[in-house]
Amino acid sequence: MSSGLQAQRTELAWLRTALSCWAVGLLAFKIAFPVGAAALLAPVTLTVIAHRRRRLLRANGAPPPMSRMEGVLAVGTCMVIAVAGVVLL
Repeated sequence: MSSGLQAQRTELAWLRTALSCWAVGLLAFKIAFPVGAAALLAPVTLTVIAHRRRRLLRANGAPPPMSRMEGVLAVGTCMVIAVAGVVLL
């Protein structure tokens, strides 16, 4: 089975994830300043992870599996963004 455009789709998925994380983080920063300032750490962390994953994807075509630390950081950033989204309500 040919992978076709799978690498491009995966790269775009990481980009969309990082952009949506930044949108929620910046909205939380604007609406709830003290809590929102802490919420900006999540987009920074996720952007670093996404950039690394996208770079590995371009280099090899198929990135190696995520390390345990990257997985924990990605889940942690999603949790922080979820809490920031609840604060926005």
